[in-house]
Amino acid sequence: MTAAFPFVGGRVTLNFVSTLGKRSTEKLERLRTPEDLAHWVELAGLGSISTDEADLKAARVLREALYTLTMATLNRGPLRRADVNLVNEWAARETPAPALAIGRTQVRATPLRRRDPQPTASEVLAALARDGIELLSGPDAGSIRECEDPGCTLLFVDTSRSHRRRWCSMNSCGARAKMRTLRSTQ
Repeated sequence: MTAAFPFVGGRVTLNFVSTLGKRSTEKLERLRTPEDLAHWVELAGLGSISTDEADLKAARVLREALYTLTMATLNRGPLRRADVNLVNEWAARETPAPALAIGRTQVRATPLRRRDPQPTASEVLAALARDGIELLSGPDAGSIRECEDPGCTLLFVDTSRSHRRRWCSMNSCGARAKMRTLRSTQ
C-alpha cells in the first residue's frame, strides 16, 4: 500500500524532502519501493518515469542531502561539504527543459516538460537538485519553515502576508494544535 504524499511545501524540493515524514519520532518512509518513487514523481507533476532499486536508493540519498542542507539553511544543522557536492553533481546532469502552459487565467511554467513525455529517473532527480539549489540560494530561503507541530517535521515556504505561518497545513497540524489549545482551556 502506497503512503499518502503531502504536498504542502510550496516547492517541489520541500515536497520531495517530505517523502520521509515524522523525522523526530518514528520516521515515516513514504518511498518504500521504486513504484512509490514513480508514483510521487507523477503526483508532483514531473512526468511518468520507470524506476528501479538503484533509482530509489539514489533518490533517498539526494533527499537526505537536500534535507540536511535545508536544515543548515535554517541554522538547525551542520553544513556538510559532501551534501553540497552531491546536490551539485546531480544538478549538473541533464534535465528536461521547463515549458509554458496556458492555465485558466494566465501562463504558468510546468517543470520537466519536453517532447519526450517520459523523462528518466536521473533527469527528475537532477531537476530536483536544481530546484533545491534555486530554493536554498534564492529569495525564498529565508521563508522556509518547519511545521510547529511537535510530531510533524514537514517543511514549507511561508508565503503568508505576515510571514508568521506556523503549520504545514491548517487542515491537519493547525487544526490539531487548535483542538489541543481548546481542550487545555476547558
